[in-house]
This record gives sequence, structure tokens and C-alpha cells, in this order.
Amino acid sequence: MMIAPHPDDESLACSVLLQQAVRAGSAIRVVYATDGDDNAWPQRVLERKWHLNASDRRRWGRLRRTEALAALRVLGVSPSAARFLGVPDQKLTALLMCDRRRALERLVTIIADWAPTDLLVPSISDTHPDHSALAVMTRLALSESAWGVAGRVSVWGYTVHGRSPAFFVHAQTVRQSEIETTTKLQAIRCHKTQLKLSRKRFLAYAARPERLVKIGRDDKTIPDGSIVSVSRLPHSLCMEVRLSPKAMRTSQPMLFVLGSDEAGSVRCATIRVPARSSRAELLDSVSLNWIGVARYYGNAFSGDLRIPLSIFSPAHAIFVKLERRSWFFDEAGWLQVPPARSAQIVEPIHDVPEARPLAIR
Repeated sequence: MMIAPHPDDESLACSVLLQQAVRAGSAIRVVYATDGDDNAWPQRVLERKWHLNASDRRRWGRLRRTEALAALRVLGVSPSAARFLGVPDQKLTALLMCDRRRALERLVTIIADWAPTDLLVPSISDTHPDHSALAVMTRLALSESAWGVAGRVSVWGYTVHGRSPAFFVHAQTVRQSEIETTTKLQAIRCHKTQLKLSRKRFLAYAARPERLVKIGRDDKTIPDGSIVSVSRLPHSLCMEVRLSPKAMRTSQPMLFVLGSDEAGSVRCATIRVPARSSRAELLDSVSLNWIGVARYYGNAFSGDLRIPLSIFSPAHAIFVKLERRSWFFDEAGWLQVPPARSAQIVEPIHDVPEARPLAIR
């Protein structure tokens, strides 16, 4: 079973694997979370229409579904193997943080009913926010269905966007033949709507090796992006954040913390992190929001945070993300911090005042 954030991810990330599964006689299911209906610029260019309404987006979503089914046929996968959930495109992070219950229930049901032997899911390190948010939702769904369906399924993460060392350091490369590469290219060409503005980038995926990372419940946390170290104590999460000034970062960085409480319900906290500003404004922002120790490295801001985890159970993993958007891509994806009883300290962090979450759900 492959869980794909959008139509086209089956071709870009896992088309060689799908070809190999077909030849092995495996039963296959491809689950698409969204219809990719909110990627507005290709639609504006192709349809020569600036203002797009809900009807326009639905039509675009139907077209992208048709392209995905055509790509599956090229790969030898029957269109009847596809399932489309119709989750809002470009909004999976908001769904994860605010309204995840129904989406999680659907994922739990789909995985439990199909009971796959191998499950291909997005990597939490992917820099597309829809990909990394769906990765977290999938991991939450697996935990609710007794991780790995009682250990009978191997879970593998794949990435499409970004070059995160948290993924590539441990990734295994899938060997692909010339025929498989040619077929992959044909499958990518089925996504004509996406080739309109990103033709060179999309076609380059045909020659890029497909890589997978096997996912476990208590994998070691590898810092990524602006989070340079993280450690979990019994009642708090300690991290060092280093924000270097970068172009095209117009919104204030937000820190998301997500985990389960003692009753097993998923809870979320959102914390504002100071963006690049003057020293006085930064220190004032720190004192009001997350009360860390602020300092500078040249023109870059850095701070040590301690976030209280009183609403989270120490027996469950914590997911953390520092959102810094550039266009619709993130600087980095999510980090998974194992349960407190088995957490690995990545880097010691000095004692600092506790953070005060801005919003908790």
C-alpha cells in the first residue's frame, strides 16, 4: 500500500517500486489524500483564467485524478487499486493541528482493512508541508491501530521534496533498470497539468534513484533545519533553535508540538518564535511567548527553549516542527521525539526558563 499526498507522487517517488510489486504479483493499493486541486498557477496558465472559484478547483481535481489513473495504468497497476480521500489540498498541516479526527479515523480504517505487508508513506522530513503533515497523521494512525498491525507490516518512508540529512543518511536506494526508468518517465508524462510549469524538474525524477527509510516506533531523533538540537526530559522538551536570515521568509516562524495525552487523545501546542528583527524586539518577543535565552551568531538569531509537556503523556512520541515557509515549501519537515522512557539526548542543553505555549488544542 502506498499513501500519496497528491496525484503525481506515485510516479515521482515510488513508480519503480510499484512496477516491481506488479511483477511480483503483489496486491496493490494506492491511497491519494488530496486531489491536488489547489495548485493554482498551472491551472491559471493552462486555462488562461486568473480568478479560480470552488467549481474551477473541483474540475482541476478531477483532471488530476484522471492523470493519476493514467499513470497507474502505465505502471501496470489497475485503476481499481486507487482510492481518493478528497482531503483539502495545501491544508494538511492545518488539518493535522486543528481537525484531524476524521482523517485519522479514515486512515486507521483503510490500513486495518487492507492489512498491507509493506506500507509506503511520506517522510516527515519532506519539505512540502502536505507531505510531512500526512506523514505525521499516518504515524498517529498506525499508533492507534497497534503500530504495524500487530507487527505484520513493514513501514517505509519516501521523500519527494528536499535533501534532509535526517532522511538521506539512513535511506536505502532501490535499484532500477533502464526499462523501469523509461516506464517511470512515461508515468510522469501522464501528469500533463504539472509539466506545464515544472517540466524539467518533474522529468528529472525519472533518473533520480528512489529511496526508502524503514520506520520504527522509537527511531532516534535527528535535528533538521533550524532545530539544531533537541532532547526530551520527563516533563519538558528542550531544544536549541537557530534562525538564520533568509530571503522569501515573510511570515513569523511558528513552532508546532503535537502528541498524545494520558487518555490517548492527540493534543497540540502552537508557539510563536521571534523572526529576524532588532535585538530589543527579539528579547521582548522571547519574554512574552516562549521565554528562552536569546543570542546572536553574526546576523542570525539563536535561542534555547524549554517547553513544558504537562499535557502530553511521556509514554507517547512527540512531534515537533518549526514552520518557516518559502513559497509553499518549508525549510524542514517534522521531527519525531521518542517516548521519554527511551528518548535519546541529541545534544545537552543548558537550563533555561520554561516556554509558554501560545495556543493549546
